[in-house]
Amino acid sequence: MKKTAKFLLLALFALLAIRATCGKVQPEIKSPVEANKFVDFVYFHNVSIAFDGNHYFTINGGNADYSKLNEYDKSGKFVQSYDLGLDGRAVFYHPDKKKLYVKTFGFDLYEVDLKNEDAKQVLDFAFEADNSSPALSADGKVFYELVDGKVLIVDFETGKQDKDFTISEYYDEHGYSMSIAASEDFLFVWGSEEEVYVYNFKGKKVSRIQLPIYAFGFSLSYCNDLLWAAVDADAWIEGNHGYWHGYDLTGKYATRGKGTKEDTSTPK
Repeated sequence: MKKTAKFLLLALFALLAIRATCGKVQPEIKSPVEANKFVDFVYFHNVSIAFDGNHYFTINGGNADYSKLNEYDKSGKFVQSYDLGLDGRAVFYHPDKKKLYVKTFGFDLYEVDLKNEDAKQVLDFAFEADNSSPALSADGKVFYELVDGKVLIVDFETGKQDKDFTISEYYDEHGYSMSIAASEDFLFVWGSEEEVYVYNFKGKKVSRIQLPIYAFGFSLSYCNDLLWAAVDADAWIEGNHGYWHGYDLTGKYATRGKGTKEDTSTPK
């Protein structure tokens, strides 16, 4: 009996050692399935989307005087709009700090105060390119910024660049060439207006995704386990409706309901 127990214990230790050596197995990237879609009224352009666990937040870009941070519930129903005076390029939700942040046109990062409808600068000259639309890592520790085919890794707290790596392929067109999204397991960059390349965190391309829409370059985002892209409002000071499309790449949303196709409560 003692020999049997000892054998089983050794077998358990061996199994744990093998699993630790192998590390985390990356999930399979499946064909994109639209899991959510909603309309987003903005001035100028639909540039980024984030999720705080209960609500989506979208931000526009193109003119700071026509700033618009829109809040929606999980289904895509409009909740509220905030004027932060920011010409946005990317919006992030930090999982530990429980706050929203915005990277603007320029090199700086702003922390959002929804209650007072305000934003304060928390990092200056943290980013390499003024027009870039970076991604925040799933753990909130670093930003990934795509500049001329190079992925720069920037520390969230200090704004200092830690390291970088070069990717082999990306869509070298304005807006598309400076937009990147990040999940827990992958990085996403544009391959064309309707195609996304998937990379691991060492810069190796592991897959490609064909989207059923022609999307706006700056809009590439990842939140709530979905890859997002927008059909742009392409508006001016009169404003217009753009459309956010969220795609499931894992199959986990297969049994969930889709978002609203049109939300007439969206402000005009």
